[in-house]
Amino acid sequence: MLTSEHLRVRRAGGQLVPRFLDAKARRRLLPVAEELIGMVAGLRGRRREEVEAALGSVEHPPRDRMVVQGLEKLVLDRCSFAVDGRVEPSLVREEVFRRAAAARRALGPGEAFDRPAVMESAALALRSLVSTPRGAHGADELEELLFADLRNNERLVDIPAVTPRALLERYDVALAQGVLLRATRVSIALEGESPARVRELFRAARFHGLLHRVRRVDEGRYLIELDGPFSLFSAVQKYGIKLALFLPAVLRCERWRLRAELLWGKRHEPLTFELGTEHGLATDERPPTGVAPHLAEFVERFEALESPWKVARNERIFALPGEVVCVPDLVFTSSETGEEVFLEAFGFWSRAAVWQRIETLANGFPSRIILAVGKQLRVSEEALESDEGELYVYAGSMKPRAVLERLERAG
Repeated sequence: MLTSEHLRVRRAGGQLVPRFLDAKARRRLLPVAEELIGMVAGLRGRRREEVEAALGSVEHPPRDRMVVQGLEKLVLDRCSFAVDGRVEPSLVREEVFRRAAAARRALGPGEAFDRPAVMESAALALRSLVSTPRGAHGADELEELLFADLRNNERLVDIPAVTPRALLERYDVALAQGVLLRATRVSIALEGESPARVRELFRAARFHGLLHRVRRVDEGRYLIELDGPFSLFSAVQKYGIKLALFLPAVLRCERWRLRAELLWGKRHEPLTFELGTEHGLATDERPPTGVAPHLAEFVERFEALESPWKVARNERIFALPGEVVCVPDLVFTSSETGEEVFLEAFGFWSRAAVWQRIETLANGFPSRIILAVGKQLRVSEEALESDEGELYVYAGSMKPRAVLERLERAG
């Protein structure tokens, strides 16, 4: 995504309006995008510092300076860099520094420290680890490896698979994502979406760990409310990145409108930001598959129990007009009775959401459900009194056997 120095926006009353690329700007910048992609394609194996310098040398009209800098960042974001893997840099430093210290202690009056000699002796000692594939001297190779784990010295190992036109489309999406990093609240209105696309969007919100509330307005219409990064007391940057990663899931919908409340600039000026299908933003990013990583680990461990209960990602939406929508994470199915029991997991920031779900279940729920709640949220298992649901409070991570015990009690 784009950071603050790359954001091209203007104010219109109390609204913030991103300066998306128009058709004329796209035509003008297409050759620049082609050159940026072509430039990085020929730099495999080069240091990050060299790659950044090469991208910065691409010529462009002065008026497009901020846009091109943003495009450079997006190209770099798609590149993969890695530490030179010939030998661990810490081993090289340990050998070099140890020999340098010994050499300095051995210096006599008026003698100068001989750095090349130290590097030569260290290269000789590490000759079984340090190869010279380009025919260079061992000491020269050691110089490259000494601080190979610094960010600027990482090597380009993979290049972005993106077309110039897709890169320009990605710029507009990244501009919107950069604005959302300053949101306190985001609401998304959906209308007329297919059930599969609605499920995909709800799953994306849960996958990225966003604080969200969903209400079904009426048939085919939903209102999603998300807490923004600036509504939190901590972890603002990490949460903001998750919100930005969620935006492509919204862009895949057909009829939607997003409205965000922002705190903008150093003075945290309250502004609003609106985005809809009329802006023409598109994405080639695929939706997240499966469940969130912590749930994927739980599923693997649960399946290892080889119980009569089978676990899978849930595809069902529980919603009534005007009520809070419930989209559990997992569904357990008994191979003996066919009974289904759902599980919804709540993250670190979801204490209010837990109480909201407890209230929903207290009014009746059409299926059995387990609410898995982290101990840090300070919710007692006795807080839920319902025939359809129960609370499972866990410390650290969910325990498969503890869930299995509750499934068997439910059965």
